[in-house]
Amino acid sequence: MKRTITAMLLACCGLQACGLAGTEGRQTIAGGLQSEMRDIRLQMVREIGDASARRPEQCHVVPLGVRACGGPRDYLIYSSAISDERKLEELARQYAEAEEKYNRVTGAASTCTHVMPPQVRLDKGKCTGGER
Repeated sequence: MKRTITAMLLACCGLQACGLAGTEGRQTIAGGLQSEMRDIRLQMVREIGDASARRPEQCHVVPLGVRACGGPRDYLIYSSAISDERKLEELARQYAEAEEKYNRVTGAASTCTHVMPPQVRLDKGKCTGGER
């Protein structure tokens, strides 16, 4: 905890020294984080592809993002038959980390409702989502 506070103070001091401590600096940082999240999500969508599968047990969900109140923002459906699960999990971790930073920098607020993962099923050779 003490190290985290120290790191945050040093980061704030560094931003002030660079002239980025004000609103403009936060907007610059937030814009960079939004761009990073867009890039990561695009990589995830490419990795998921069309989510085709042969068996229902090949259909899965991966959490996407972090709400300001906690918990995933959404879920993406994928097929383990065509997607690299470890790669998707790593991309999801990177996305969540970037969104968590974005939430802190912008002072974001969100509803504190828990978003349930969709029920996945195999429909005509594709993994799809049903009711939450």
